[in-house]
Amino acid sequence: MTEDAVAKTETLARHLREQDHHAEADRLQAAIQERKGGNAFLEGLREVCQTVLTALEAIDPKTELLAEELRLEIDRRLGHSPTPPPVEKA
Repeated sequence: MTEDAVAKTETLARHLREQDHHAEADRLQAAIQERKGGNAFLEGLREVCQTVLTALEAIDPKTELLAEELRLEIDRRLGHSPTPPPVEKA
């Protein structure tokens, strides 16, 4: 959930509370908290994967290309879109 979507959802929850729809507002708040927690878990998982790949590179420098491919795949699967590296012109 993007920051904009979170802000809009929180605004909607406030409006629901103002109209005495507390159960519905509680459900929206729970969804927001669940999403925030899920993002933290995925970021933590991504960091662990990156650390393991860095350790593998340190043990065997020949794995650098493979590790970079795995990093890109991890980023793709975990929803992180890194800026692609600049293309070198020959």
